[in-house]
Amino acid sequence: MALADAVRDRGGKIITGLEVTRVRDLGTGVVALARDGTSVHADAAVLAPGAWLGRLAAPFGVRTPVQSGRGYSFSLPPGGLPTRPTYFAERRVVCTPLGDRVRVAGMMEFTAPDRPADPRRIEAIVNSVRDLLPSADLTHRTDEWAGPRPCTADGLPLVGPTRSPRVHVCGGHGMWGIALGPLSGKLLAESIVTGRRAAELTALHPLR
Repeated sequence: MALADAVRDRGGKIITGLEVTRVRDLGTGVVALARDGTSVHADAAVLAPGAWLGRLAAPFGVRTPVQSGRGYSFSLPPGGLPTRPTYFAERRVVCTPLGDRVRVAGMMEFTAPDRPADPRRIEAIVNSVRDLLPSADLTHRTDEWAGPRPCTADGLPLVGPTRSPRVHVCGGHGMWGIALGPLSGKLLAESIVTGRRAAELTALHPLR
């Protein structure tokens, strides 16, 4: 919400509730076409739909697969759990205090991003930390959730232009999107506006 407000404060427009199914290069600009028939015109487009990136980017020459690597999480009452962010490296599980609860997250499941969550994955996380957190109440779980991380085969994001000078890509950050997304967006925006590609983005070219 804060990010959307920042866009609006700078004169931008936020459109919600649209499922974009196709982007077309018109030669002088681009148009995004939604499933309900809505169209949005712009000078340029940045494709950043996470694990669904391949669907929109493939027509513009992007051949590097972006696979959904889903992580699972749930929330627990704080009793018996770490009071600060804690990573159990051997079990690949993270505990993060959030207000009056603790978020427990882990897992890497390679599957379709739209596939329903598999409850066995939640149980696997619970079983992996049961002996590490003997005082925690692992039965009163809330907010059970699965989210698809956009993963590339070589582990590098896809940031930069496609074969269309008006269609750009920013995605494939895997588990590092929150940390690297702002920097990627800043460098990509600068390169779009100035026409000078940032050296840091050379290895991340979407057409590699």
